[in-house]
Amino acid sequence: MNLDSRNVPYVISSFDLPDAGRLMVHNCEDCACAVSDDRHILGWIPVTSKNSLDMYTKFIYNRQIIEIPIDNEWKVLFNPLGNNGAVVVNLIVLELLHQLKHGSTFEEIFKDSNVGLKKWADTFQRLISLQVIQPAGILDRSPNFNNNQMLTAWLHITNACNLDCPYCYLNKTSEGMDEATGCATIEAIVNSALNNGFQSIKLKYAGGESTLNYPLILKLHDHAKTLMAEHDIQLHGVILSNGVSFSTKLINELKKRNIRIMISLDGIGYNHDSQRSLINGKPSFRLVDNTISKLIQSEYHPHISITVTQRNLNGLPEVVQYALERNLTFSLNFFRENDCAVHVHDLKYQENEMIDALLHTFEVIETHLPRWSILGAVLDRGQLIQSRKRPCGVGQDYIVIDQQGKVAKCHMEIEKTIGDVFRSDPLLLVRQDTKGVQNPSVDEKEGCKDCTWRYWCSGGCPVATFNATGRFDIKSPNCNIYKAIYPTALRLEGLRLLKFSGYQ
Repeated sequence: MNLDSRNVPYVISSFDLPDAGRLMVHNCEDCACAVSDDRHILGWIPVTSKNSLDMYTKFIYNRQIIEIPIDNEWKVLFNPLGNNGAVVVNLIVLELLHQLKHGSTFEEIFKDSNVGLKKWADTFQRLISLQVIQPAGILDRSPNFNNNQMLTAWLHITNACNLDCPYCYLNKTSEGMDEATGCATIEAIVNSALNNGFQSIKLKYAGGESTLNYPLILKLHDHAKTLMAEHDIQLHGVILSNGVSFSTKLINELKKRNIRIMISLDGIGYNHDSQRSLINGKPSFRLVDNTISKLIQSEYHPHISITVTQRNLNGLPEVVQYALERNLTFSLNFFRENDCAVHVHDLKYQENEMIDALLHTFEVIETHLPRWSILGAVLDRGQLIQSRKRPCGVGQDYIVIDQQGKVAKCHMEIEKTIGDVFRSDPLLLVRQDTKGVQNPSVDEKEGCKDCTWRYWCSGGCPVATFNATGRFDIKSPNCNIYKAIYPTALRLEGLRLLKFSGYQ
């Protein structure tokens, strides 16, 4: 802490970090969540001669603000109905805010002070811009929800896999997508983007194990790049892999095309092998670890996806530390019940045990604070990066295409197809379907309407909720877990802002 922090007001947000937008990591690589690539961040407006502070308007401390202590000198403020994320303030600012609980003007508070008025005016303006204070008399309102400009498509490149994971939702076969179907898929996706006004497309090359059909991935990505260039559509790509086998040639080809890589890693040693063994039953951790090392040596860092079940709960802190020590982004994905895994009885976690494991994991994160925000990575579908009415893009801006070119709404229900890519607009099929998975707004869900966190959790994964309750219009079965860990996660964000903005 700076020596003068007790006497000088400090207000710190993500906008104080260079490249703030690129430091937001969304837990999206193996789901339909909105991505951070196109995120537009609202910045604060400093006081200038053209934007002077209104000295006589009565302002009030937003009553929705949640206060979370970091230590004896700093607190995190979070407005669940705002758009600006976590804000860190020191005690002198907090004293000001508490003076504003019943409303005051800037002039009333500082009329007898001649010291540091410009600093206080700037602080006051920042608090307004960050939605911490607001003019008195304004009714509570919802956040501003951005319209997603990216269409995301899951391409099921192959139904084959070289692992035998007990939580997998697929009935695996040896069938792979062929080039003709793949090209038709790319063309249909581009048509959907053009018909619906999307400015960018994200292709998720998945399976099965996608690398088993990697020559097709390269051909399809090149085809997509050519088509999208003709229509001025941005292309993003990610390959979802178990990491068992990556040749140097494949790494170079992916790197050349800027196709990002997600590797599934569920633990270190036994904690990984207990739920991600090879088809022959042999362990896979050593192979995955070797791939990750090879990617790091190639300066093409992968994203690590961690599926959390009852089996690997105790090893969660260790695998997160593994990622942080290698400067790898990661995401936690809670096990989702499905028909293929119904016979496996030791995967479903208990609520209290999950909370305990996550809190222990947060202790590891605190000692290895990354430069990037963990608020979109450690909370399953209950991220705290961007307010939203739905937890994912299912039924909105997400398409799943299987190896035969058939269209589904969610990869978790890839066998429940509703058409094929040989129709002109597969997104229209997804949006018009009323029989498959439904993804209602959080405002329509029982148990969510009055929740403080509703626009961040968004009611959780609709498939997981339906499998647990038989309903789509009800709160997530993980609701209590999300609520329990939100405050600690926000405290970690406060520590990150302090560390990397230079205040500690």
